[in-house]
Amino acid sequence: MTIKRILTVLISLAAAMLTVCAVTVCAGADLFNSKYYGNFKYYENGNSISINGYIGDEADVVVPSVINGKKVTYISPWAFENCTTIKSITLPDGVEDLSFNAFEGCSNLTSVTLPDSITDIPLATFLNCTNLKTINIPDGVTEIGKDAFKGTALLDNQTSTVKYAGKWVIGCNKSASTATIKSGTVGIAYGAFEDCSSLTSVNIPDNLKYMGDYAFANCSSLASVKIPTALKTIERGTFKNCSKLTSINIPNGVTVIESGAFSGCSKLTTATVPDSIEYIEQSAFSSTPFLTKQTSTLKYAGNWVIGCDKYVTSVTLKSGTIGIAESVFADFTTLTTVIIPDSLKYICDSAFESTSIQLIILPDSLKKVGWAAFNKCLQLNVVYYLGSAAQWEKIDVDMIGGYNKYLLKAQMQYLDIGVSGLNVKGRSGDAIRLGWNRNPSADGYIIERKDGSKWTRVAKITKNSTTEYRISGLKAGTTYNFRIKSYFMSSMGALYSSYISVSAKTNSTPTAVSGLKLKGRSGDALRIGWTKNTSADGYIIEMKIGSSWVRVGKVTKNSTVEFRKAGLKAGTAYTFRVKSYRMSGKTAYYSGYKSISARTNPTAVSGLKLKNSAKDAVRLSWTKNTSADGYIIEMKSGSSWVRVGKITKNSTVEFRKGSLKSKTSYSFRIKTYKMSGSTALYSGYKTITVKTK
Repeated sequence: MTIKRILTVLISLAAAMLTVCAVTVCAGADLFNSKYYGNFKYYENGNSISINGYIGDEADVVVPSVINGKKVTYISPWAFENCTTIKSITLPDGVEDLSFNAFEGCSNLTSVTLPDSITDIPLATFLNCTNLKTINIPDGVTEIGKDAFKGTALLDNQTSTVKYAGKWVIGCNKSASTATIKSGTVGIAYGAFEDCSSLTSVNIPDNLKYMGDYAFANCSSLASVKIPTALKTIERGTFKNCSKLTSINIPNGVTVIESGAFSGCSKLTTATVPDSIEYIEQSAFSSTPFLTKQTSTLKYAGNWVIGCDKYVTSVTLKSGTIGIAESVFADFTTLTTVIIPDSLKYICDSAFESTSIQLIILPDSLKKVGWAAFNKCLQLNVVYYLGSAAQWEKIDVDMIGGYNKYLLKAQMQYLDIGVSGLNVKGRSGDAIRLGWNRNPSADGYIIERKDGSKWTRVAKITKNSTTEYRISGLKAGTTYNFRIKSYFMSSMGALYSSYISVSAKTNSTPTAVSGLKLKGRSGDALRIGWTKNTSADGYIIEMKIGSSWVRVGKVTKNSTVEFRKAGLKAGTAYTFRVKSYRMSGKTAYYSGYKSISARTNPTAVSGLKLKNSAKDAVRLSWTKNTSADGYIIEMKSGSSWVRVGKITKNSTVEFRKGSLKSKTSYSFRIKTYKMSGSTALYSGYKTITVKTK
């Protein structure tokens, strides 16, 4: 039971007592030995004053701000009940609390002025103020209670579908099928749309901050609703028994889902619950197929455990679980073992009350342990905490009434395996190097990178002495999110610390190309290639001409890793350089250059002909080839080609082959060559067939 629920019970008991003692005169109940200040009855509550009655007959009443040097801060229950002479009332600055039924039955009251210090207009405050038409609702008001304006002219005289008090919705035409709440509305009062059984749709402005208890309860025709993103709490019974509601999307930013918020939504099969939630009360989704049709032992809403089959002896919460809802495992007397993941942040009220847990391992991600979460856990002897004693002291453990004493009495073991000191040790255009402090209590570390909305493991380090890791293959000028956790291998398996995170941006300048090499050549072209650069968008290719560098190519895809330059001179050496680039908006960022030199093949011979022939010889000739160093001559012998000559000067343009047979045809072929260092580069062949005499 939350503190709010406890206070509700106490107030209800007080209301019952006051109802018994209340009198039906304009004086209010007197349980506190009241004193009088003019026509006002009051009692002192420490350094403040509470008004608990009025005995005057003035039409226009101004409540004093100070009595006996003490501020008036509170208006007690039924303080002005049935004061039928009052037409207007003004409460002073400093009044912080109105109590229930404070002005009930003031049938001639027409206007009320409330101070900015008021934050709550509670149950039946202005019930049956039949002539109340004017009231200011301070901007600080966060809640308007049940029947606060029931039976008032303010509510009953409005003919619109939606009824307002200032920027608050306080009622609705019960027969309306649709409703649109006007822009700028701050909140919806308790039960404002309750029992509007014809209501099929409602348009709520996205900046609405508050929805009171049972705001849409029993709207049995309401098929869909968009919860505003400004809302922080889905109050008790807000959508209870909305039997046509099939799905609900709770926006990120909501932190609390109270009891019965969606209970009895008999067709609710889908509910999106964000990780911003910090508390889910008991029965929030009771009697819904969203809960009852989950076949697993543990029932989840998003990353929250909201239910469990009875009589289990052990449970393992799934990875990523961030919370255990109120009373989920309460009274599971057979439950002895719970495996909790490193992601858990919240254990709500009475979560493990009256279980047989003997040992529990709590992660260092834990932020809050609710009221009576471990009440009557008589067998709880050992608590392992995966953090330090200093971290444990920062956890909000609710000790009201001492109901978590069994948690604090257990033997506490601090494993302290968390990671600290995560930082960026280095970066380049395609890589980030992370570093952190060594944790001697851990066995190793897990590193993950966020890809879109998911975290992907990039490394598992199996030595606690390894405290650096380089993540490569990244894009230049791009921000990446990384997180790291440590692990410890125990008898119960791997235990993990919570994550710590860091964001890092690669350099805007991409890394230089690598693997640059010659991929192919011909007499008039060279082809170069390199390794794909993931940090780049593309590549710039330049060629040296004389003493200058001239751009000869731009590749606009980083996956294209070859470039061919044609129109070159045969047998000539060329030098190229390549740089990668990355675009950031309209700005280009460039890497440094990588260079390569290569020579084209010489051109093939031209003008090849038979210069003369004899009975046993032939003489061939061709045109001098200035791109070559010399020539290779081959003759066909059977099915093979056999070298018969090599000429080492390009100015020698004849070749005689003797020892041939008379009147016989012979085939020759010739290619040029050019030496590039110790490597010979060859042209293609030119072939000729000749015949001896």
